[in-house]
Amino acid sequence: MPGNRWVVAAGFLLLALGLVWCAREPLSQVEVVRAVYAPIEVTVATNGTVEPIAKAPVRSRLDGRVVEVPDPGVKVELGDVILRIDAGPVESEWATARSLRLAAQDSLRAAEDHFERVQKRAETDAMLFEAEALTRHALDESRAELREAAAQFRHLEGAVPLQVEALDLRIAELVARRDASSLRATFAGTVYRTHVKVGESVRVGDPVLHVAELGRLRVRTNIDQVDLGRVAVGQSVRIESNAYPGRAWRAQMAEVIPNVALKDSRRVAEGLAEVEPPTEGLVPGMTVDVEILIDSSPRALQVPIEAVFSDPVGSHVYRLDDGRVRETRVRLGRATVSSVEVLEGLADGDWVVLGPLSNLSDGDAVKAQKRGDG
Repeated sequence: MPGNRWVVAAGFLLLALGLVWCAREPLSQVEVVRAVYAPIEVTVATNGTVEPIAKAPVRSRLDGRVVEVPDPGVKVELGDVILRIDAGPVESEWATARSLRLAAQDSLRAAEDHFERVQKRAETDAMLFEAEALTRHALDESRAELREAAAQFRHLEGAVPLQVEALDLRIAELVARRDASSLRATFAGTVYRTHVKVGESVRVGDPVLHVAELGRLRVRTNIDQVDLGRVAVGQSVRIESNAYPGRAWRAQMAEVIPNVALKDSRRVAEGLAEVEPPTEGLVPGMTVDVEILIDSSPRALQVPIEAVFSDPVGSHVYRLDDGRVRETRVRLGRATVSSVEVLEGLADGDWVVLGPLSNLSDGDAVKAQKRGDG
């Protein structure tokens, strides 16, 4: 019958549609996360080395043997002796130079006295000769002695002052060297490093020890060239050390030195970050991790950075809307290594799809799994 044929045809049509529906590609499964307001901090992560702000590398000012040097950790006050070098050899030279100076002056006085005595005797001999009480030979001998005494006196009169002047310079030099055998602290601080021990020999200019005010420390920070334009004086700095897990120190960027140089395969400049008290635990020479706060906000709408996709026009996200994804243009703000601020395009609580994605287009129906759900 004609009616039955239409029923059979309709059944076949429904069966065909069912087969097509079943053969359809399964829904794409995606992971989604909410856009939420939260604090955001943009930082530059790097490393650096702790050093004192007020420091004094002490160098030897005398060749000799060390007879006194403090151990690292010893606190010193202004004027305390922090190094003694054996001054015996210098004192021996100084005593010799003083003796030579006195001997030179004595020789001049003796020559002057001798000349005056010989001169008076020659005058007396001349009077005796005129009175025929002295022979010509005796007079000649008297005059010859006078000439010799006068020549000796004139020679010493010119030579001794020069010799004394040279010895005075030598004595002053030796006194300075003797004084240099004891070095005193130029400010109150702590000895934090030594290079020599008692009994060892040093030469002039050799580094001996370092004194610093350990309550005033800074970190000499490496700043990668790509980050140099973002780092500025006054920014907050966080310092951590592997030696103290879970502990942090605060600092402030005090100076940026923009000279870029190659260092350990990195092109870096340097910054000086002054550590805020208390500084206990940090010691000069320690390598630390540094985090420089570039920008921050206590409340910023943000999504994970893997939820944002770039294209020739700008940036977009895939927003979940009633089981389908909607390609949504967004304007971005601050960015960290894990999240990015969304200034326009999303609202608080919107769900967005996380990358990486494959063959996902605007309007596709998806099966969404919330991040963190099993």
